[in-house]
Amino acid sequence: MSKRNLATVLWFLAGWSGGGLVVGLMGMPSILALVPGLLVGALVRWDPAGALWSRPEPRRRVVPINDFAKSLERDAGQALPARDRAHN
Repeated sequence: MSKRNLATVLWFLAGWSGGGLVVGLMGMPSILALVPGLLVGALVRWDPAGALWSRPEPRRRVVPINDFAKSLERDAGQALPARDRAHN
């Protein structure tokens, strides 16, 4: 089980417990205690702000060596502009 799944379950249970306390004090139907648990669990799982879980790195595009060699050969004949030659 991944950390994200475990955190989602634990936060769901915490929200459900907290919702049960609030619903019990207010005299509302006990089924409404699930609502805060579902909301908190969904927010932890989804993480809209990106604060909890790191975003996956964009995947690198792997170019076949033959295509890369052709692009090098094609670019080798092009001269650099004068302003770029001074920095190289």
